[in-house]
Formats: sequence, structure tokens, C-alpha cells
Amino acid sequence: MTNSDSDWRPSYRKAVTEGAREVRWTTGKVIGTIVVIMIVGTLLGLIASALGWFGEAAQVTHDEFGPKAALEKYSWFIDQANAIKKMDQDVKMFEDRVAKVEENYVAYGADKSKWVPDVRLQYNHERGTARDDLVGVASQRNNLVKDYNAASRKFNWSPFQTNPDKPAEYLQEYVVK
Repeated sequence: MTNSDSDWRPSYRKAVTEGAREVRWTTGKVIGTIVVIMIVGTLLGLIASALGWFGEAAQVTHDEFGPKAALEKYSWFIDQANAIKKMDQDVKMFEDRVAKVEENYVAYGADKSKWVPDVRLQYNHERGTARDDLVGVASQRNNLVKDYNAASRKFNWSPFQTNPDKPAEYLQEYVVK
């Protein structure tokens, strides 16, 4: 071996070692940069998601409890109670109509089996019609009451429970006798 052959080996080893160090350093920087980008991206995504949730929650709160929504709900509450009161008057009117049919046939006696067949037929027809009308009006009233009662139990109706002019919280359904 010549002297010139031995000169290149230490410089080669030094170059290989320094090159390996440089590759490790560069690889570490690239991996570190990727990790930092992933962490920052994840954090930004979480922040954006949280802000979206807060924004949506604020919008829902405004839609359900804002002044316009509150006025519309309160108006519906009062309108529904007034419609039920009107239906109560209609029910009373049809109850009176059924009672009037009964009153019109009192002269024929309490035992309907002794009535003339034509009179009994006419009575049954008039009473049936009056009762059917009463049942129909009572059904409409009960539908209004069900809607009213369901709405009065929702949590977002609680602001109206403190108003002195609020209608009753729960209304009874009408049962045809």
C-alpha cells in the first residue's frame, strides 16, 4: 500500500460521517416540521370547530329566545287560548242544541218505546245529528287543547309562565257525555 492510498481513507470516513450527520439532521428537521404542521393544523381545526359550535349555539339561542321569536310564541300562546275559549262557546252551543232536542220531545213521555215510530225516528235523527255536531266541535277543541298543552310544557315556553296575563298552563279535554 502506498502512502497516497492511506490518505484518502480518513478523509473519506470523515466525509461519510459528516454526510450521515447531515442526513440525520435534515431528516430530523423535515420530520419535526411535519409534526409541527400536524399539531398546528389539528389545533386550528379544533378551534374552528369550537367556534362553529359556539356560533351555531348562539344562532339557535337567538332564534328560540330572541325578541321576535318571543313575541311570535307569546302571540301564538294567547291566540291558541282564545281559539279554545271560542271552541268552549261552540261546545256549549251544541250541548244546548242536544238539550233542546230532548226538551222538544218531553211531551211524548219518558218511555221512548211507547212513542209513535215516526216520532221516534224523527227524534233519533235530530238527536243523532245534534250529538254528531257536538262530537265534531269537541274533537276540534281537543286538538287545539293538545297543541296548547304540548307547547306549554316545552322548556322554551317557560319565559311566558311569569306573565300575569298568561293563559292557564294546562287545559282539560272535553268529553262528550
